[in-house]
Amino acid sequence: MGASKPINKVNAEQAKEFDEQILYWRDVLGLHRWRIERGQRPAKDAMASVEFNDDAKLVTYRLGDFGATEINHKSLSMTALHEVLHVFLHELVVVAQAKGVDPVELEAVEHSAINVLESVLFKALYGSCKQSKG
Repeated sequence: MGASKPINKVNAEQAKEFDEQILYWRDVLGLHRWRIERGQRPAKDAMASVEFNDDAKLVTYRLGDFGATEINHKSLSMTALHEVLHVFLHELVVVAQAKGVDPVELEAVEHSAINVLESVLFKALYGSCKQSKG
């Protein structure tokens, strides 16, 4: 019988910080056309997850078990960025999965994603996209 995996879930204060980081990264990526809200149920087998309601332009994110990852400002922010990038790339994924994809449309959506990701990564690397804790 294997050892049980340790449970490492966020507390209320950490969940509030995660919510703030979700909004921060939403703003950085300009995703204001999506309503992004925290769901009540925990993410299953993940630190966090997102679900989409395309018709309502609603994203529901859920927090889960961080496992062996220490829960701190950096891990919360990085996880929030990861989930918001799912939102950012959602339209690309939907278009790519559709049958009969127009190659020009797919390329346009792909380059939109690449341009924003390059900008965010460049700013983060060179410190011109600063976050402050509190």
